[in-house]
Amino acid sequence: MKTTYIQFDAPKSDSQTAEDGLIKSSLKKALVGILTTIIPKANPEFDDKIDKVQYWLVECDNETGIPEREIGLDKEGRVILKMPFKDNYGYWTDNNLLLTNFKEHFVVSEISKDSFEQSWELFDKISNFEIEISDFKTLSTGADGGHIYLTTEISYKAQPRKLVIYFADKSDEQKVKTNDKLKLSGLLFDEGVEQSLSLLDTKLID
Repeated sequence: MKTTYIQFDAPKSDSQTAEDGLIKSSLKKALVGILTTIIPKANPEFDDKIDKVQYWLVECDNETGIPEREIGLDKEGRVILKMPFKDNYGYWTDNNLLLTNFKEHFVVSEISKDSFEQSWELFDKISNFEIEISDFKTLSTGADGGHIYLTTEISYKAQPRKLVIYFADKSDEQKVKTNDKLKLSGLLFDEGVEQSLSLLDTKLID
């Protein structure tokens, strides 16, 4: 079975560009309204993440044009959802839009199968994670005026692993300086035992 893989910006109902024109913009607003009202109810795990999607990757069957799999990326290009997955039917895969509709109403670029599959598999390497640490090193970068990040050693799945912690907000970075013990939550990224663990979008838990 041959497939086409596409990428396009997530449609936003509150935006309109000059190139869209009134008719195209109205269509997008109607489309977004219908999808936001109906589709997320079939996606219990990702209801709160769909609005955070900045870019969509969609796999479509060439013969029928029907979307079969989809991946949502945030503004940083990180995978935050994929569907169908478990009890989540899909945002685009659970409606009547076809490949020709995507190309007609959105600015679509084709991507490779390998790129799509890598993103699909990447989702399984990321999970919500909470941890409390007291033995850690504080390091800094020079990017964007300097950012603080942490490193520590933890036991993960019965194996000793290095954990690198990146904060979502600078305000939390500053609080690190006055705390000896930290309770943290974030997105754990595990590329395998040969690599360090990364905790992304980390927030301090009071």
